[in-house]
Amino acid sequence: MDLTISPYLSVLNQINWQDVNSFNFPDLWVKQWLSEQGSLSELMKKHCQALSVTLLRNDWLVDPQMTKDERVLLHNPDRCFLRQVVLSGDASPWVIGHTLIPQATFQSASCDFSTLEDKPIGELVFRMSNVIRDELQVARVTSVQGVFWARRSRLWIGDYPLLVTELFLPDSPVYR
Repeated sequence: MDLTISPYLSVLNQINWQDVNSFNFPDLWVKQWLSEQGSLSELMKKHCQALSVTLLRNDWLVDPQMTKDERVLLHNPDRCFLRQVVLSGDASPWVIGHTLIPQATFQSASCDFSTLEDKPIGELVFRMSNVIRDELQVARVTSVQGVFWARRSRLWIGDYPLLVTELFLPDSPVYR
């Protein structure tokens, strides 16, 4: 793991989420980035020459490793597959992606999430015809590392949920 990224991972557990519809955005630019309804990786590609994915974690978690909030949004799964990545634009880290996929979702999907390697999960998920987003939450996070924007989406593949959390790192275009 890149040592410059590791301090930001703890921020993921400190976030106070708010519904996107009641959030007070500082400007239209931030609102457009945080409320993007499609694939964030597709939006990121419009702001760089090369988008890359660095895989940080790709394995199974048991219930105690999830927050209460995450368990509620995912309907209390016993196990979840965790995919944690850094999305970089032109080799500069822009976003930490943290995706929780309950075992039932993992087994029912027509793809193997564990083999995505260096591909953005959005490229796979948003190509599926039966995907909907029913929760979009956003946050302004203050930590020792600074002030950051974050968003969290609950997506459904048919009847099965997954939860995607994205923390925007200091070099991300959302701050420009």
